[in-house]
Amino acid sequence: MGLAATQARYLGLTARKTNIEFEGQQVNQQRMVLANESAGIYRELYSLNVPTPPNVTDFYKTEYTYKGGNTTYKINSWKNSSTSKGKYNVNVSYDKETPVGIKSFANGTITADTGTKYNITINSKTYSVDTSDTSTSDVIDKARGASSAGTYYTYTDNVGGNIYYIEKEWFDSHVPIATESEIQRYYESIQTSSVTEYHDGCSLSFDSTGGISQITDPEVSETSLSVSATSTKDDVAYEKAMNEYTVKKSEYEKVLSELNARTEKIQSEDRSLELKLRQLDTEQETLSTEMEALKSVLNKNIEKVFKVFA
Repeated sequence: MGLAATQARYLGLTARKTNIEFEGQQVNQQRMVLANESAGIYRELYSLNVPTPPNVTDFYKTEYTYKGGNTTYKINSWKNSSTSKGKYNVNVSYDKETPVGIKSFANGTITADTGTKYNITINSKTYSVDTSDTSTSDVIDKARGASSAGTYYTYTDNVGGNIYYIEKEWFDSHVPIATESEIQRYYESIQTSSVTEYHDGCSLSFDSTGGISQITDPEVSETSLSVSATSTKDDVAYEKAMNEYTVKKSEYEKVLSELNARTEKIQSEDRSLELKLRQLDTEQETLSTEMEALKSVLNKNIEKVFKVFA
């Protein structure tokens, strides 16, 4: 290869090497941009609040109860009384039982027995009614919608144990009933309802843990009553907390999935750029080797030329 040709090849390789260096700088710049994007994703990741499930022990509460007669009272809250110094205004709830009258009409027959006694047959069961014995009941009056007190005959269901009331006026005007017909009868039942109210002027005694140990409730008893403390789980509050946790967990997992997808994309692009950079490095090493060889040839050619003209 002549001197001119060698020099031209050397210059071409120098230009290519310069271009490769520029391409390498471009690749490194792109990788720097990706690195900055990756750092931003990690900052987002670290700023996420990881949701934690509710601790079931946090949803147990202490309930205080005391008994007055046959009624159990639950203490919901208490505060200082505004009318009695040193006393408390206590919010209590309890189940109140109220007698109510129930209509229970049935098909049957009523036939005379002996004297003042009659037989009532309902569903193949026979009951005895003595019309010489009458009763009154405000509860049954209300069930009938009567504006004045009524008089009733009664009989007892020996299976269910209910005492049934039949209005005297209706009974007297309908007996005997030989053909099965509707018999108008009523019975008393107990309706239970939850009552919440404030009992003012109560005295409370507390134990070493701050819990209530005794209460004097003037609306229940003038004597001090023992208070029982039980730990119960607030299922409603716990379920609400679990629902909130589930929603937050779903939102967190969605954001985390998006960040992971973005990270994977950046890593994939970075691997491609790294591979390209390695290819450029390999090509540059090849060019450097060839340039060294050409440089050696140039030096020998220059020495020969100078020897000729020396």
